[in-house]
Amino acid sequence: MKLLIVDDEEHMVESMIASIAWEETGVTDVFPAFSGRQALDVIDREEPDIVITDVRMPGMSGIELIRAIKSKRPHIRCMLLTGYAEFEYVQEGLRQKASHYLLKPVKDAELLAAVKETVDTLLLERERMREYVQSKAMAYRNLPSLRSNLLNNLIQGRLWPERNLAEQLLLYQIPVRIGDTVSLILIRIEDYDHRYRPADMIVMGFAVTNIIEELLANVYESWNCEDLYGHILFVVNCKAGMRNERDLERLADDMRRIVSQLLHLTISVILSPLGTFPAFVEDLYQRCVATVRSQIGYDSDLVVRLSGDSEKPVSHVVASLYSPPLLAHLLEAGNWSAASEKLEEIFCEWRRKYSGSKEHLSEIHYSLKSAYSYFVHKCGRLLADYDLQAEMDIKGAGELEYWAKSMLDRLQGEMNTELSESRHSLVAQIQQFVQEHLSEDVSLQAIANHVYMHPTHVSKVFKRETGENLSDYLLRLRMERAVFLLKESRHKIYEVASLSGYRNPTYFIKVFKEHFGVTPQEFRD
Repeated sequence: MKLLIVDDEEHMVESMIASIAWEETGVTDVFPAFSGRQALDVIDREEPDIVITDVRMPGMSGIELIRAIKSKRPHIRCMLLTGYAEFEYVQEGLRQKASHYLLKPVKDAELLAAVKETVDTLLLERERMREYVQSKAMAYRNLPSLRSNLLNNLIQGRLWPERNLAEQLLLYQIPVRIGDTVSLILIRIEDYDHRYRPADMIVMGFAVTNIIEELLANVYESWNCEDLYGHILFVVNCKAGMRNERDLERLADDMRRIVSQLLHLTISVILSPLGTFPAFVEDLYQRCVATVRSQIGYDSDLVVRLSGDSEKPVSHVVASLYSPPLLAHLLEAGNWSAASEKLEEIFCEWRRKYSGSKEHLSEIHYSLKSAYSYFVHKCGRLLADYDLQAEMDIKGAGELEYWAKSMLDRLQGEMNTELSESRHSLVAQIQQFVQEHLSEDVSLQAIANHVYMHPTHVSKVFKRETGENLSDYLLRLRMERAVFLLKESRHKIYEVASLSGYRNPTYFIKVFKEHFGVTPQEFRD
């Protein structure tokens, strides 16, 4: 970080640059300027991140300087330092977006704290901007995958608030809007002659998808994914209107013929009736999958169009067990509140649809037991420690719900204990590093590098666990060492300063006096 200090009192600027330990705040370079015009020249040349300026200066005032800076470089943080406490200066400074307003004479500790806060804010903003740019770039690189995942979520029954779904459709550049009339095309790729190795079929899937995309593009806008069973699914937007009901059937015949000619594969195609997006997408998809199972089976090279008046097969599953997000995934992510809501959703569905059915209680029991077993093994533990390997006689929904929630509470408690122990371990590493390197560079960045974490995260964890700012902890240790050396050794003052981590003896004397009310020499005497 680069800092510019602007004041018409040259001796004060030079003293601030020479005597204050700016490096403790993360500032690497400090530049002087003795007028507003000179400050603008320095800004053009050095591009500082922070500007500290006096308010009243000959020619251009500090307020005018901030206005000029913000007009061209709004990212530069400006701080006002003045001996005038009039309210209008504070008011105008705030209007010009000054981050701090400090009154002369200001204590070094107060000034450093203000600069440190500004540096931390800039670092956090830059990190967020970097993450935003990276996420945007990643989104564009992964656009096909994001589109596919969204469609998979919809056909598996995940409910989206309408506004959120509309935003996702726009963000991912998907050519379907809420309320559009759509039809589904489900394609099963068949290689019964075993022309290709299993590894080659992944590439063949891409090839088939590209062929069908090109055929559809002449008439329709479409959106596709590969479902959980390896089928290729297309959502076809029919908002422009089909010429007649046989349109997609003719296209399906073209798909079969071209895939056979180019890839020597056969495909079976299931065409759904029309439905409104997204309300009917899950139902249409389930009908297509059921048709593959009940009407196509081991046959191949077929086209099946579903009638618009076919009844949907009655489903007897506890759907919330299998709709995303799954309980196992919520446990793995450590999303305990969502996992608790998931359990509530499952038992509410049982009470609403299957109350009294022990068969469905068994389905719930085995599914939850499977999720918990997966998580326990994922954490490197044994099922026996949680009685998950033993058979459990479930007598009723209340008993099963109590067991499920108790198990969730136990796992959450153990994971939170592990997290707390991990944070305690991190704080211990930080404290050991600081104590061992107190006379060296123990800046926040050096500490973060030592523990392989981001500086902001290090600061937050240390504060949360100890109740003390890392900078205050460092100052306290340095003062304690200085007191010990002054009492128990014959080191000269500049040597005590160096051993306490202060490169500048003058600054050490100022800090010591601010902390204890006397100079180091007075303390020793």
